[in-house]
Amino acid sequence: METPQLGHATYLFAQPQSMDAFLALYTRTTKEGIRANRGNIAERLGFLRRVVHGGNSRSWMREVKAALGEPVTTAEVIES
Repeated sequence: METPQLGHATYLFAQPQSMDAFLALYTRTTKEGIRANRGNIAERLGFLRRVVHGGNSRSWMREVKAALGEPVTTAEVIES
């Protein structure tokens, strides 16, 4: 699992059919290439979204879970 750092972001991708194919594409691109979808790379990688790290790691985790469609517990919503 990633440790969120202020000023960084987590990039979320759909589960690839082939991890080897995903990694072959991913290692040949950049964050800027993904964000600009150069050569349709974001779509080819299954890019879902980018979650920017703020000062609150719990808030970051809630946003990641929500983006992935995972349940967020009541405790996670209350804790800030």
